[in-house]
Order: sequence, then C-alpha cells, then structure tokens
Amino acid sequence: MISGHDILYLSSIDWTFLWQGPQEIAVRLGAAGNRVLYVENTGVRAPRLSDARRVARRIATWAQSARAGGERTVAPNVHLCSPLILPPFGPPWQRSLNRRLLARELRGALHGLGFQPSVIWTYLPTDTAQDLAAQLDAPQTAVVYYCVTDFRHFAPQADRLAGSERAIATRSDVVFASCDELAARFAPWNANVHIFPFGVDLALFTPDESAPAPPRLSSLPRPIIGYVGALERAVDLDLLVTLARGRPQWSWVYIGAVMRDLGPLASLPNVHLLGQQPHQQLPRHIAQFDVAIVPYARSRSNETVVPTKINEYLAMGKPVVSTDLPAVRAFNARHQVLTTVPPESHSFLAAIDAALSAARDPAAIQRRRQVAAAADWGTRLEQMSALVETQLNARAARARVD
Repeated sequence: MISGHDILYLSSIDWTFLWQGPQEIAVRLGAAGNRVLYVENTGVRAPRLSDARRVARRIATWAQSARAGGERTVAPNVHLCSPLILPPFGPPWQRSLNRRLLARELRGALHGLGFQPSVIWTYLPTDTAQDLAAQLDAPQTAVVYYCVTDFRHFAPQADRLAGSERAIATRSDVVFASCDELAARFAPWNANVHIFPFGVDLALFTPDESAPAPPRLSSLPRPIIGYVGALERAVDLDLLVTLARGRPQWSWVYIGAVMRDLGPLASLPNVHLLGQQPHQQLPRHIAQFDVAIVPYARSRSNETVVPTKINEYLAMGKPVVSTDLPAVRAFNARHQVLTTVPPESHSFLAAIDAALSAARDPAAIQRRRQVAAAADWGTRLEQMSALVETQLNARAARARVD
C-alpha cells in the first residue's frame, strides 16, 4: 500500500451518502499513512428540485468546514472539503469562475493542512475536475481517474462531458474502470487502464450467529427478501410493486435512503422501508435476509453498473437474484454464483423461489463467500496502490532527469 503521500481526492458522492467505494478507499488510504483531502461531489449537472435536501446539506457542511478553516477531519488522516461552486459545463464565464473559486478554496484547505499533493485522484470527469487537475498537476504528481459509471447518462450536456472525460483520461497516469465496457472506452486514450469493480470489507461483512437481529426485522414473517441501497431511479419501482403484490405472505425489506416518490410501494403492508442505516450495521440486517435482490431497471445508465451490494450479499453467504444487467451478467459469467433474470415479476419470483430452496446449503454459502473474498478491499486496494506507486516512481524519475 502506498504510504506517506498527500492525496487530493475528488469524489463523486458526498461523505455522508450511502457508504460506497469512494469513502472506503479514502479511509483505507488514510489508515495506511497517507493524508487525504476528500472533496465532496461537485456534480455533473445543475441541481434539480429533487436535490434540494442535498443542496441544503452541502451548504450546512460548507459552513461547518468554513468555521474550521476550510476543512474538517472525518476519519484518521481524512479531511473533508465541501466546496460551493456553480454547476459544470456552463458558459465560459461560469467555467472560469468555477476554476478560480474551487482552486482558491482548495488551495486554502491544502495550505491549512500543509498538504503538497503527490496524487490527484478523481471520480469525476467534468470540466471542473479537468481544470483543477490541470492547475494542481506537477512534475511529481500522479493523476488517477477512477470511472465507476457512465456519467454521460446523467449529464444534460453529454457531448461536453465526453470531451472532458477524454481529456482527463488522457492526462491521467493510470485509469481504473469498474467494468469491461468502461475500460474499453478509455483504451484508445490511455494505455494504462485497469478493471477494478468496487470491493467489499470482508472483515465487516462476515456472518455472526451471535449477533442479535435488528428489532424491526426480528418479528417479520419469513421469508425475508431484502435489498440494500438507495431507492432511486436505478431501481425498477414497478417491478418492486408487482413482486410484493405477487407474494403478499413474504416480507420485502428495503434498507437505504428514499430518493424518489415510491407511490403504491410504500403503502403495501408486506413492504418494510427501514431507511438508511449505518454502514457498520448492515451485516446485522443482511444476516436476516433469506434472499437478497438487485432489482435494477434495464436502462442505458444501468448498463455499466456493478452494484457494490452484490459482494456484500455474497460475503454474508446470501443467495442473490438480480436483474440481468450487462455488467452483472459479465460478473456471473466469471463466477456462476448468483441468478440473473429479466426485470419481469414472473421470472424474478421463480428465481427467488429457487434461491430459497438452496439458501442454507453449506456448500453454496461457502462458495458465495469465496467469490466475495476475491473482492476484499484489502487485496483490491493493494493491487490498485501498486499501480499508482509505479506511476509515482516514474514521475519522480522523469523529474530527476528534467
């Protein structure tokens, strides 16, 4: 693992959002002896009315950070910066203003921390991230781009985003991609592209028979069919309603932030919405599932998604039924450890019925955990870190020659 580096870390999600790869990696980099300035999501589009709560939270965290001198510590060696800037891909004056605002805010935070970034690690392919990387790039600074989704499907100005993403990928010393399709896109622009789907904290997601069931799950009728993740547009809401109505005797449990109008789903008596839970508590909840599901809709924006929750489910030994997204099919082609079906209630319910019959099979449980173990964050980040260290060494060697 790299150690002793200052890392400017441009995340695509806010720190307090559903715990995912960006937070996990930042914490592990900090624990390894690096110092990380975690910059919360600066967005790929203008905020909508539905983003009002997130915007209000950003203003509050920005104010809190401002009182602390521009940043605040959220984990050992991990410092949070919550900038307020205009949306990306605006007119030239807006881009210029963003360039000055963000650079000034980050330079202030970096100065206050005594940071001299040797790594710029970005998840965002926006013109804002592109400009910042250009401003702060230095002869001995390695640039890392980690692409975990196809942002073109989320940005109104997809052509401009594609252009800035190409610029960032070309500038980067190493590119990480979460699936084969994304990696293939970057190959013409960068010869150093590697595939790393999000991993799993195997030490956390380990079955513990002695752990008590969460109170809200302990008395539910069996079987419990469970989902962990934000209830957002990626989820096939119509499918969820049909599933719950098709098996009214089952308990359907959803754990995660509600980010859309759930319509009739919320009123069904066998549907239980537990909201977002602390990451450390998720294993206790998943342990109560009889079958875990990934009920994502078929859409262009979901084609490159490799849900983090899959390895978390498998690490807990749970059978998994997922809609047949391309990246999930590719995952299953390698491992043959879950069931993928079309987003149709008949197929989905039949797959759950089959999964229930093998849910407690010891050999199947062991196989699921073996697959998850290959994605343990400890191993995965060591591999990524080695690639970054190679680029840091190469940068240092070139700087000595120059």
